[in-house]
Amino acid sequence: MSTGRLSFESHVFTESEAMTVLLDDAPSVRHALFVIGVPKGFIGRRYAADPDVTPLVREGSDPLLRFGSCGLADAMCVDLVTEHVVEIINAARSAPLFVNTSIEQFTQTVKALVDRFLYYGHEATGDEMDIVAGELLNVIRSIDPEAAVPDRYWSTFVDDVQIGDLSTEAILAIGK
Repeated sequence: MSTGRLSFESHVFTESEAMTVLLDDAPSVRHALFVIGVPKGFIGRRYAADPDVTPLVREGSDPLLRFGSCGLADAMCVDLVTEHVVEIINAARSAPLFVNTSIEQFTQTVKALVDRFLYYGHEATGDEMDIVAGELLNVIRSIDPEAAVPDRYWSTFVDDVQIGDLSTEAILAIGK
């Protein structure tokens, strides 16, 4: 197995006057984005911080602030009503998909999963993959129980670990 590492880096956005006004009623969101920061990235295209925070206007949706990208054309956002982190699939009418209860929990989840890396080698057995997947799900659940519910962003990540898509070698090759 490779001895490479993932690293956690934070990205703090530059706050504009318009963002200060927009986030007047959401001080924890403002603090997370413009003081503490969000993860700079996580395993290739699974998530990457955008250069700037931008409002995302969608008909019939609560106000959203986009702070990151995931997949080929999806958006990672914070819902300004609930303060939940949600993923927006690049489809005209798709509903926001829950990721984490808060930006802080999103950041803690990414950091914990990076800290837990190395996962398993490319020749791991099904039992080894099951064990790692269970450990990662427990890590996620300990930070944000709602994020560990099946068919959500983080539980889907755990499914990918469990089926063997995220061996240490595969993850390190993504970064190259």
